Amino acid sequence: MNVTLTRYFYLSLIILFLTIIIGSIYYMLGGFDEVKAYRLDPIERTVAGQMFISHYTDQAPIDFGTRCREMIANKDIDGTLTIITFHNDTLPKNHIARFIGISLAAEMSEIPESFEVRQFQSNARYAVFLSMHVLVQPRPHKIESMLHAKAQEEGDELEDFFMEIRFPDNSLIVEGWAR
Repeated sequence: MNVTLTRYFYLSLIILFLTIIIGSIYYMLGGFDEVKAYRLDPIERTVAGQMFISHYTDQAPIDFGTRCREMIANKDIDGTLTIITFHNDTLPKNHIARFIGISLAAEMSEIPESFEVRQFQSNARYAVFLSMHVLVQPRPHKIESMLHAKAQEEGDELEDFFMEIRFPDNSLIVEGWAR
C-alpha cells in the first residue's frame, strides 16, 4: 500500500507541475488578455489586392498574403495587410471567398499590375483588438459572434464580410461593418 500511495503522490506532483507550466505558457502568450468588442466611428478604406475563391486550405491566398507582407516590410507600398472574408451561402462546402491585400495608408500611384483596387466605406463598425499569440486567439467564429452580439446590442446589423487588419507586430483588428 505504501508503494501505491507514493505512486499517486508522484503522479499528483507531475500533474500539478504540468498545470503550472501550461498555465504559465498560456499567460505569456496572452491567453488571459480580455477580448472585447467595441463600436468605432465610420471610415473609408482603400484596399489593393486580389480576390480568392478557393478551398480554405489552398496555398495561393497564403502565398499572396506573404507577398503583400513583404511589400509592406520593404516599403514598396505604405499600408497594412488586410484580409476581407466574405460569407457567401452559394459557395461549395469547405470553400471561402477572401479579398487579400493592403489597406493603403496614403494615395499612391504605383500599385502592382496584378492588384485590384477596392473602396470600402462604413457607417458604424464594430471591432475586436487582438494582441495575443495566434495559438491562444479566439477562433474566427467566436470573434464574429462577439461582433454580431455587439452590433445587435447597439441596434445594428452587420454586412456579410469581416475585415482583418494585420499589423507587423502580429497583432490584429477584426472589424464587422454595419449596414
